[in-house]
Amino acid sequence: MFLGDSPAGGHAPDMTTPDTVHTTTHTTTYDIVVIGGGAAGLSAALVLARARRRVLVLDEGNPRNAPAAHLHGYLSRDGMPPADLLARGRDEVRSYGGVVRTGRATQVVPFGVAGLSVLVDDGSRLAARRVLVTTGLRDELPAVAGLTDRWARDVLHCPYCHGHEVRDQRLGVLGGTPESVRYALIVRQWQRPRLPHPTGDPVPRRPHPVAGAGHRGGGGRPRRS
Repeated sequence: MFLGDSPAGGHAPDMTTPDTVHTTTHTTTYDIVVIGGGAAGLSAALVLARARRRVLVLDEGNPRNAPAAHLHGYLSRDGMPPADLLARGRDEVRSYGGVVRTGRATQVVPFGVAGLSVLVDDGSRLAARRVLVTTGLRDELPAVAGLTDRWARDVLHCPYCHGHEVRDQRLGVLGGTPESVRYALIVRQWQRPRLPHPTGDPVPRRPHPVAGAGHRGGGGRPRRS
C-alpha cells in the first residue's frame, strides 16, 4: 500500500497530524520509507534501490513465519530458514545503497508541503516523499491448550508449504466449521486425514501433525498488522 502526500487509513501505522511534526528538522529525506522488512518489503526496497532511489526499510523484527524452521515452495530457496532469507535480502538492499534499520513505526503524518514523516518507537522521525506499507499479516490463533507452543512445528497452517514434510503420517484438521471439511479434503492429497477436531479440545500431548482450518486455510485468522 502506497501512501502519498495525504495520510491514508490503515491498521499500522497510525495516521495523525500533530502540529509539532511540521516544525521538526529531519537530517535525511528519503524518496521512500518501507515499513515492514519481510520478503515483500525487501523485494520492493531492492527494486527501488536499484532504481537509484533513496530507500530506508524500517522493520520491527517479528516476521509472521519466525516459528517455522524452513520455508518451502520458493524457487531456488526451498528449505532455507526464513531468517536466512531475510538476512540475505537485507544484504542485497544494502549493497545498492539502501538503508535497513530496526524499529516500529507508530505514526505517519504530513511533513512540509508534500512529504510524510514516519514516527518511530524510539522517538526518532524519518522524512520521506512516499511511504510503502508492507507489514503483512499476523496469525490470531484459536484458544486451544498446547497449540501456541507447537505452531509451525507440528501444528501447520498451510499444507502446500509444509505438507510434503509430513506426508504419509496421520494427519488431522483442527476446526469445526464447514470450511474445515473442505480443508480436510485438500489435506487428503498428502494423507487421508481423521475427522476434524472440535476447536475446543486441547491438543494431545503427542499429537500427530495437525493442519489448521481457519481463514484462508490457516490455523488461526490472519489479520493485517
